[in-house]
Amino acid sequence: MAEIQDGALLVRRIPYGDTSLICHFITEHHGRIALMARGARRPKSAFRASLEPLYELQIAWRPGRSGMGTLTDVNRGTALLQPAQMLDGQELIAIASRLFQEGDSHGYEELHSALQLLAVSSQQPLLVAVWKLLEQTGWLGDMSCCWHCGTEENGSMFWKQGHLLCGACGQGMEISAGLRKTIAALMHGERVMLSEANSGRWREMIRLILQQHGIKATDSFKV
Repeated sequence: MAEIQDGALLVRRIPYGDTSLICHFITEHHGRIALMARGARRPKSAFRASLEPLYELQIAWRPGRSGMGTLTDVNRGTALLQPAQMLDGQELIAIASRLFQEGDSHGYEELHSALQLLAVSSQQPLLVAVWKLLEQTGWLGDMSCCWHCGTEENGSMFWKQGHLLCGACGQGMEISAGLRKTIAALMHGERVMLSEANSGRWREMIRLILQQHGIKATDSFKV
């Protein structure tokens, strides 16, 4: 079969046998795919220095006749984050790896833009980037109104099972109007103060929405 080429982000590497890797990529035009990188763990493998997450990659592969394809070439491009941001980047990649499954036709633009936001955000960068990822996936609604009945609220609302609710639709963790406005400001790159208590609430909001969709929270969002 003819080779296929595409832009890609590496989201997972699994050792296979003594020398190979199964690599999961989210590609620009082919969604999430898994490819066999034969010999990638050998010291002199051409893949060894290129198969790194948090870089823009150009990959080529041959589709399998009935199963997994084979990686044939990798060119590592620009680093998406600075070294000091790599741990947060790994957290974001871990969430994206659970969010976009093999065969999904999308994910590249969502993850790429979230990584870009992580790179430039000066305040709460991981929270901002994960929120952006969830927003683009369609799991977040308008933070000014109840997601069940659509009623706009100027005061406190409630977070229950990954949904923002007015008092008439349910009770849960209280989400003040100030926190909702602060989140909106941070998402637009504004410099605003987020208290330790509200930072904890925002993390818990993210943990609960991931839990609601069957995704185990990473260490940064565990309570």
